[in-house]
Amino acid sequence: MSPASTPQGWVIGRIGAAPVVVSPTSLLLGLLIAGSWYPLVSSTLAASSSLVVLATVAGTVVGVGASVLLHELAHGSAGTVLGRRPVRYELYLWGGRTSFGPAHAWAPWKDVITSLSGPAANLALWAVGGALLRSNVITSIPVGVVVWALTWVNLALAIFNALPGLPLDGGHAVASLVTQLTGRPRAGQRVAAIGGLLVVTGIAWRWILEPLLGGSRPDPFSLILCVMVAWPIGSTSWRGLAQMVSEEMIDVVMTLGAVAPDDLRSLMRPGATLPATATVSRVRSEFAGGASVVLVGDGSALLGIIDDVGLAALDLPEESVVTAGEICTVLPATAVSNDLTGQAAAEALKRARTLSRWLVVVEDGRMVGAVPTGAR
Repeated sequence: MSPASTPQGWVIGRIGAAPVVVSPTSLLLGLLIAGSWYPLVSSTLAASSSLVVLATVAGTVVGVGASVLLHELAHGSAGTVLGRRPVRYELYLWGGRTSFGPAHAWAPWKDVITSLSGPAANLALWAVGGALLRSNVITSIPVGVVVWALTWVNLALAIFNALPGLPLDGGHAVASLVTQLTGRPRAGQRVAAIGGLLVVTGIAWRWILEPLLGGSRPDPFSLILCVMVAWPIGSTSWRGLAQMVSEEMIDVVMTLGAVAPDDLRSLMRPGATLPATATVSRVRSEFAGGASVVLVGDGSALLGIIDDVGLAALDLPEESVVTAGEICTVLPATAVSNDLTGQAAAEALKRARTLSRWLVVVEDGRMVGAVPTGAR
């Protein structure tokens, strides 16, 4: 029986009620691992047949995938124990991801434990692998090569994922810990975002700048891997900082109680408009394309709004059949403004802040975007 497929990947099984989805992009990661591992295995097993070499490489690739899945299962298990059930596990190009359903009486310290449970699982696998290598249990050289590789891969996964920068597990743990200690989610996100940029700086220094300063060229494979790793960390951290700066600008505006001419236009974020029947995957594609908010309409009527914060809180699986009209937040009339400048705009922003994270801006009878109000 072939695995069921979704537009985002193949469902290879279920753990509890949560599907395990393998994204097509994970195949690229497998090819990169196989391509980098084959020369070393070939030289180590020079006396073995090509079939044994290929089987050893394939076993390592499968083992890496299993290690990533166990990492995600650790997240899911910790979340379940603490009161938040996983609804989806996914393996993709940059590793894995666990999506959770709604939680009751959730607290930041629970996020700290849930986030760090993944790296802890990899540390446990590293310890088991090390114990096997030190014992005389493994008598087959190819099996020993696979276990040796997976032992060090799990140590690398544990260390890397524990680094204190978004969107890594360590970054989420730091953000949640700061939030727990200070009661200020924005401060936690800021610390984790800065940590992410520092991680990217360290990666660039180690694999690009250091070789260049030493008079040698960076290894092409290391360069590709560096970009693949640094890009999601850097982009996530930069977007997070930009969002916080924008919210702090709104705070300043609200504190002063006035908006200078054209301020609403300068603070406005790009938005997309979708019909109420649009799917969740289509909403996510708009966010991926640069939209900060999605306005949900029925003809000329505005039904509500969806932002990435609200969508993430729902933690819907990719294959969810719910529509934009069913999950959008209904906007009160005071969260929509025709006033773009001056004191009237300032008052509109102030009123909207008590009710919504966004003020929808209308110009010439057309919705042109939305301004973050700074509300939680």
